[in-house]
Amino acid sequence: MASEAVPPPGAGAQPSGSPLRVAVNAMCLWRPFTGIGQYTLNIARAWDGDAALRPLYFYGNDWSPVAAPRDAPGLGLFKKAVKKLLPRPYETTRALLQRRFDGRPQRCDVYLEPNFLPFRFDGPSVLTVHDLSFVRFAQTHPSDRVRIMAKLLPPAIERAAHILTDSHFQRAEIIAHFGVAPERVTACHLGVAAQFRPRPADECAGVLERHGLQYRGYVLAVGTLEPRKNLVLVLEAYARLPAALRARYPLVVAGMHGWNTESFAPRLRELVRSDAVRLLGFVDEGDLPAVYSGAAAFAYPSLYEGFGLPVVEAMASGVPVIVSTASSLPEVVGDAGAQVAPDDVPGLTAALQDLLEDGALWEQRSLLGRARARQFTWEACAALTAGVLRRAAGRN
Repeated sequence: MASEAVPPPGAGAQPSGSPLRVAVNAMCLWRPFTGIGQYTLNIARAWDGDAALRPLYFYGNDWSPVAAPRDAPGLGLFKKAVKKLLPRPYETTRALLQRRFDGRPQRCDVYLEPNFLPFRFDGPSVLTVHDLSFVRFAQTHPSDRVRIMAKLLPPAIERAAHILTDSHFQRAEIIAHFGVAPERVTACHLGVAAQFRPRPADECAGVLERHGLQYRGYVLAVGTLEPRKNLVLVLEAYARLPAALRARYPLVVAGMHGWNTESFAPRLRELVRSDAVRLLGFVDEGDLPAVYSGAAAFAYPSLYEGFGLPVVEAMASGVPVIVSTASSLPEVVGDAGAQVAPDDVPGLTAALQDLLEDGALWEQRSLLGRARARQFTWEACAALTAGVLRRAAGRN
């Protein structure tokens, strides 16, 4: 593999004193968006007002100098129809999008791909590879997704001027798996937005009432409903809590339905019927801070994470967290949260019960989590990202 960290800028690059023109793939900002959309949007917001940068965002159907969430009524139905009607839907759609990407209205000095797989670009590109779950836990992804990533990501990494990733754990994974020279990979911790903060009951009341929740009266799990998030561990651990605790603290799951929900659907349906588990589905970004702040505890025992953004959002909201000992999560949480093995049902049950019954422990974990969350800022993430882009474009 090539080991050059920063190739020369493409022909037509501007002088070093002029704003850096950055092409950014912003297709992840179509609603509903998940962690990669949050990552892209928060970096863009942190760049607002920086005269040294001139980003241009690609939405698939157009380009814009503004990064903002977009609504696409019927987008889900359209994707399903494409998958059903076209023999190679991803490849066909990708070819059409490449033509639109090539039609950008101005030349850019460098290209940031925040979502793994870049379009072809006639200059230096920087990729963000958030995790290698499709390699380490291929069984938790659809086979088509694994096939596409295995085919397209290695050559993309080969061509990239530089690779960004969300944690030191993930940086080591990328270097080991792809044989990338260490100087070509930078760990860049994600941040937490200002709206994630402790909120009193009266400030959360409207949102919680709309979702049928009581302030500090539920255990929260956030994430796409898919096997990698290890929701089955949460379900089994929660089911072992004393009946009085389950009655007082229902388990609330906020997240879109993902792939292979069927693997834990029977247990989920059983608990939902008993009213012990409540499925909120996708929670709008305007409601999510209050949903975090209103929780009594937050469980996130994922099998594999490149970072684990919901954990930092929960800590910033003052909610004690319990995470698994797997992948990047210990790096992110430090000593601020409880940690259990990703297959330790009794351990998670005990950690939940301790938080729900011990007020002093709850307060200690809340304070530690808030302090830990302050170490992660989108301003720092955006500044480091901008520095990598400048070096890739030949700007010192």
